[in-house]
Amino acid sequence: MAIDVLKELDERIAASVTRIQQLQRENEQLAKQLAESEHRYHEVAAQLREHETARNEVKERIEKILARFDGIDLG
Repeated sequence: MAIDVLKELDERIAASVTRIQQLQRENEQLAKQLAESEHRYHEVAAQLREHETARNEVKERIEKILARFDGIDLG
């Protein structure tokens, strides 16, 4: 009877160790995916800032051009 209990305990410990190792591998994979996602996010955020800057420059140039037309008396 005591041997059966020890055998069952040993099996549970072995199963727990296997599960912990599996979870550690999954955690490593998720950490790697997170790092890659964060890197990509920062790249896209930088591109967005560049596009916003370019858009603002174009907007300012168009406003200056339109301001010139406002100063012309066409009537």
